[in-house]
Amino acid sequence: MNLNIRFYLIWTFGLLIFAVIFFVMTNYGLKKYTLHNNNINVPNLKGLTLKQVDDTLKSINLNYVIIDSAAFDPNFSRGSILSHNPISDSKVKPGRKIYLTINPVSVSYVIFPNLINKSLRQSINLLNNSALRVGNLYYQEYFARDVLINSKYDGKIIEQNDSLPKFSTVDLYLGDGKVEYIKAPDLTGIKIQDLKKKLNSMSLNLGEVHFNNNDTTSSTVFKQSPEIGDKITLGAFISVWCSDTIVN
Repeated sequence: MNLNIRFYLIWTFGLLIFAVIFFVMTNYGLKKYTLHNNNINVPNLKGLTLKQVDDTLKSINLNYVIIDSAAFDPNFSRGSILSHNPISDSKVKPGRKIYLTINPVSVSYVIFPNLINKSLRQSINLLNNSALRVGNLYYQEYFARDVLINSKYDGKIIEQNDSLPKFSTVDLYLGDGKVEYIKAPDLTGIKIQDLKKKLNSMSLNLGEVHFNNNDTTSSTVFKQSPEIGDKITLGAFISVWCSDTIVN
C-alpha cells in the first residue's frame, strides 16, 4: 500500500512539473509568435538626413540600406532622402530593411553618349554605362524599327556632346518600322523591380502600378491592362497590379 501511495505521489508530482514546463514553453512561444507578427508602420522619411533616418528607424526596430543616388533635386537638401521603399504607412515586420534613395551631395555631370542611329538595346546599354536612366519610349514614323531618332531631357532635344547630371532620366524617340500593332505580352509573375527593363526591351513602357499591399520590393504582377494578347502600339503604356502573394 505504501509503495502504491509513493508511486502515485511521484507520478502526480512529475505530471505537475510537466504541466508547468509545458505552460511556460507555450506561453514563451506565443509571445515570440505574437512579437514576430507585430506590424510596424513605416514613417515618412522623405526630406530627412541620414542621421535623422538612422535615429528614427533604430527607435522602431527597422533597418535601412542606401540603394541609389538619383538625379539632383533642388527641392531637397543635398544628402537628404528623396524616396524610400517600402513607402510611408506600409506595414512591415520588425527588423525590415528600408531601401533609401538619396539626393546627391554633389552634382556630377557626364557627357551624353552618341545614340543617333543606335538600336534600342544599344541605346539603353550606353545610357546605363554613362550613369543615365531610361525614361519613356516614344515611337515615330520611320522605316527602321527601334532605331533612335533623337532623345530628350526635360522635354528638350539633347545635342551631341551635351552634358547632363548623373542619373538624369532621358526619353528616347525611336522609329516604328511601320509596325502598326503588336500583342500585349504576359507580365504575370514578373517582379516589380524587373518590370520596366522587361517592358522597355519589348518596345513598351510601364504605366500605372497598383499594389495589393505596401511591401513593394517583393511584389509581382498578377493583373495588367491592356490584357495579354490585346493589340497595342509600340511605346504603349502597360498598367499593372502587383501583390507579394499569389492572387487567383
